[in-house]
Amino acid sequence: MISVIQVYNTVRDIANKDQKGFITPEMFNSLLPAVQSNIFTKIYEGAVQSQALKRAGADLGGEDSVYLKSKNFLSEYIVQSQAAESKRSLNYDDSLAIKKPLNCNRIISVMTEDSLSVDLVYNNEKMSRIVNSNLSQPTDDFPVGLVSNDIEIFPSTVSDVFYITYYRNPTSRLEVSNRALDGGTIDLKRQPFYSVSGISSELTIPNPNNCRAFDLPYEFYGEVVSEICKMIGVSLRDSFLTQYGAAPQV
Repeated sequence: MISVIQVYNTVRDIANKDQKGFITPEMFNSLLPAVQSNIFTKIYEGAVQSQALKRAGADLGGEDSVYLKSKNFLSEYIVQSQAAESKRSLNYDDSLAIKKPLNCNRIISVMTEDSLSVDLVYNNEKMSRIVNSNLSQPTDDFPVGLVSNDIEIFPSTVSDVFYITYYRNPTSRLEVSNRALDGGTIDLKRQPFYSVSGISSELTIPNPNNCRAFDLPYEFYGEVVSEICKMIGVSLRDSFLTQYGAAPQV
């Protein structure tokens, strides 16, 4: 995880260089969900790009494998859950519709209770061709799912119990560790948040019990700081912060 207190202190020190201005907790907190979403997208895109390197034989392999490192990052976000009760779809007569989990970012796979893998399709036109084909029409042994707002499973006679494996959206983690709270535990209900118990001489006093850390690997600490600085620089029209945030991180 990445400590929201540590990030705030770093951003504050960078922003206040040469007395350029005081970053309020309110401004800081307003940026955190967008920053975390941007970084998570970079993590996912990095995993996709590293897979291409592996296929091309350009990945180093072993402990230096970019592909394995990227997959390890994403493993923190993999969840498997039983889908909500299925119902007959309104779009097709011969299909069942199941809802995506609320915190779903991307679907990985769908399985029936009999451990049959559902072949997933993301294009409605392609789905229509499959359903109307005499050769590829879905069967109970070879079901197909159309992923859109819901997941439509073909045919409707297949088992109505499904298990969805997916990447969840990043949320936050507990900042502290004491008898009641374990630092690093995922909080699925909140986004990263910097809480203060008071402000003295433009220095904030954090309230660790109410702070929520970033739900991101610590390796991305520098990118989180840069992203926040870039956004604050645009808001304050501060060229120093904008240039700092846009600079490549080593």
